[in-house]
Amino acid sequence: MTLSDLVIHLQSLDLDGIARTALAEQAQRLADLAQDALSVMPGGPHDHPWRRIGTLHESVSAQAEDDTATVGSTSPTALYQEHGTAEIPPRPTFGPLADAEGQAIAETIAERLTTALRSQ
Repeated sequence: MTLSDLVIHLQSLDLDGIARTALAEQAQRLADLAQDALSVMPGGPHDHPWRRIGTLHESVSAQAEDDTATVGSTSPTALYQEHGTAEIPPRPTFGPLADAEGQAIAETIAERLTTALRSQ
């Protein structure tokens, strides 16, 4: 491949689009993991909030725009469960998932970009 071929190839790639798509997919994966963590029925392990009626579980969503993704809950209960209150201990879901999955998310996005750059 000549230098001019490489320039043409790089110009043809939508790296921003590839990164945005990968980021959105990874944000949704993280939201799915959060919903899984919030699916433990009462009586099970209590590391995360129990799923009683599913309101907290259903409030979890992911949004991605440009180079930013947000995964969270629209329920005020999520804040109380994540950080605890005077009456309940913290049962964090989002923070530990972000810590556990952050590196893998970054690597997946990097792999997508690398694959696009190597394509011919």
